[in-house]
Amino acid sequence: MSKQVITGFLWGILGAIAISGCQNSPPPPIETTSPEPTPITTPVQSDFKIPAEEIKASQPWNILVVVKDSYNPETKKHGDLYQVQVWDGAKQAAEDFGLQVELLPNTCHTCVEDQIRAINNRLQAGNIDGMVIMVTDSIRLAPVIEKAINQGIPVVAMDTPLNSEDILTFVVFDNVAGGKVMGEWVVEQLDGQGNVLLLDGSLEQQNAVDRKNGFLAGLRSGNINILDTQSADWSQKNAKTITQDWLDQYSDIDAIIAANYAMALGAREAVEAAGQEEDILITGFDAMPPALNAIQNGKIAATIDQTPALQARLSLQLLLRHLENGETFPDRVVMPNIPLINQANIDREK
Repeated sequence: MSKQVITGFLWGILGAIAISGCQNSPPPPIETTSPEPTPITTPVQSDFKIPAEEIKASQPWNILVVVKDSYNPETKKHGDLYQVQVWDGAKQAAEDFGLQVELLPNTCHTCVEDQIRAINNRLQAGNIDGMVIMVTDSIRLAPVIEKAINQGIPVVAMDTPLNSEDILTFVVFDNVAGGKVMGEWVVEQLDGQGNVLLLDGSLEQQNAVDRKNGFLAGLRSGNINILDTQSADWSQKNAKTITQDWLDQYSDIDAIIAANYAMALGAREAVEAAGQEEDILITGFDAMPPALNAIQNGKIAATIDQTPALQARLSLQLLLRHLENGETFPDRVVMPNIPLINQANIDREK
């Protein structure tokens, strides 16, 4: 594969996986015992085309890559597997493009004030040519990022949106569409009807809201009763506890949809402990190694691949094009495909 062809890289690796939803007449409204999230603007494809060729740097620009979770430099361990793929993708892209990349970790996935403080401290130290960031909070991170932009540092947000009109662009996997694909797939597995529970992420993060909205939209393709939705804050432990309570409360559960892989695994632990693993379909989001192993072993049924390494690569390429040539981009650059992974195609992903 040529390193000069980003379109081939993105489209070839992602591989479109066709997911067909039900085309029946509109079903009755979904019942839910918890309020739906505030409506949001869905990522929309524009006329922008991903550049056909990747460019290389004329100088070793220093790019700060800000991630959501921790990193231990002694053990070289990240606190979250998603960040592993993001950072690996950034390092590979930097090597290919001739950039310098610097990792700025956080103390935990939801430690908003710590991320703000770390960015402020790093801005004071200087020597930053550009920034790629995954924010812990779409709104509360805006002031410190705008501070960086006012210092002449162009910023690309990725994965989670940032409430600022001043960033260069937002490289986004369409979480609404991904959630919808998963919701429709679950409806297919349940033959169009059933009782479903939703495990949400941290709903102050827009990607969690987007996934929930997508799940709900997809489930509307069938006659689905949503028994409950609760946030487990992306945590496997919290998801296990919530699922245990659900199993005590509801006698007829057909599926549990989780907004990340960790919560899916937590739900699976609780279901196994209750001896109901054969009765309840469990799905996740993110194609991390534990999720892929769980699908391989029949522990969870399916997951959505957000291709985080490719998101990081594209973010760095766009930032580089701006630094080198002054190129500008639309507000959002949407990743082109939504791969759903299940046992039918897991061997292609392992």
